[in-house]
Amino acid sequence: MQREAVKMKSGAMRYRAVMTTEEYQSLTFGLDNPGFCLDCGEEAYGVEPDARRYRCEACGLPGVFGLEELLMMGLIRFTEETAA
Repeated sequence: MQREAVKMKSGAMRYRAVMTTEEYQSLTFGLDNPGFCLDCGEEAYGVEPDARRYRCEACGLPGVFGLEELLMMGLIRFTEETAA
């Protein structure tokens, strides 16, 4: 999973996840329960799919959201799989 900085409507800078649909499927159907911190862009694990505002272990802010929650919020950008 990659990340990119985005400017929110409020003017605040946040991060969003960037991945292929294949990567999304493997993450959501796996056992790691991934999440993503909107404040620092770090991945988190052991996060419920509908998690909102969990505390991030990397930055300490309540910016971790579950992957499915991010999808519903429109904060995942899907990219085409790159040719090898």
